[in-house]
Amino acid sequence: MNRAFLQELAHYAVHNREGCVLWADGEHGFNPYDFAELNMERGFDAEWGADRVLIKRCMTPFQWDTVLTRHLEQKLLVTRGALVVASPYEGLFSTDELTDWEREDYFDFSLEHLKGLAARFDVPVVLGVDMATWCRSHPLLAFAAYKAASSRWSVQRCGDGWSAKERVAEIVASSEPVRQMSLRDFSPRTPTPSPMPVVPRRQMPAATHRG
Repeated sequence: MNRAFLQELAHYAVHNREGCVLWADGEHGFNPYDFAELNMERGFDAEWGADRVLIKRCMTPFQWDTVLTRHLEQKLLVTRGALVVASPYEGLFSTDELTDWEREDYFDFSLEHLKGLAARFDVPVVLGVDMATWCRSHPLLAFAAYKAASSRWSVQRCGDGWSAKERVAEIVASSEPVRQMSLRDFSPRTPTPSPMPVVPRRQMPAATHRG
């Protein structure tokens, strides 16, 4: 679902904002045929704006790091940015190729760097994540990213379009004993059926022995 929504978002940015869409793509999420189809559905030539959607494939954590911390800034220095997309952003941190301390270093630097680029170049930076899965695999990183983001949105299909809801309430995790929380803790609970009553086993009379 993230792929289709981000494609729609990129299409909107090209048609309604000045500059280029810069997409760090870790899962072949951008489909040029879908982009052309959106153009034709809305009365444009199939290739309208395609030259302003610049895709950089990132298949390993090291490619991710190079693109997000070097190539992205270099491109923004020479071209105006309408939108920056990094998806799936958690792919940089969810690989076994990195140790825990390496993962945290990449993560901390990446977030601060991207927030700095957004402010410096006045360009929205959208991180596409599967938050539910990320919370299960790397909950501390997922929660830190949630807190660091300037705004947080959940997206779902709505007929032929999309419904995007801003998450405005902060998550406060408090429990005793302390344990790591995930999004599952804040989702509606599915009622569980009442357990079957336990019927005590009938006591057998004690055996008697004749002397």
